[in-house]
Amino acid sequence: MLSASVIDPGGVLVTDLHFPRPRQDPYEPGALIRWLVADGEPVRSGAPVAEVLTEGDRRTVRASATGTLWWQGKAGERFTAGVVIGLIE
Repeated sequence: MLSASVIDPGGVLVTDLHFPRPRQDPYEPGALIRWLVADGEPVRSGAPVAEVLTEGDRRTVRASATGTLWWQGKAGERFTAGVVIGLIE
């Protein structure tokens, strides 16, 4: 999933972290199983940050940028593809 980066009003570059697209049905919701990085902790681009379940398969979500991760979704919540589950600034 592509990430989007914007500069917030404070001049900080923020990159969206999206829930991944399921392999078969893009409209099938999946679940955020757990975060692998604490809210407010630094991450490096490409590092594993969350574990999700889509279509019965566990998958790892990787950081789309280097910076500080801010959770926008909670473990146990269900999401559809493309929904922002985290921000990296």
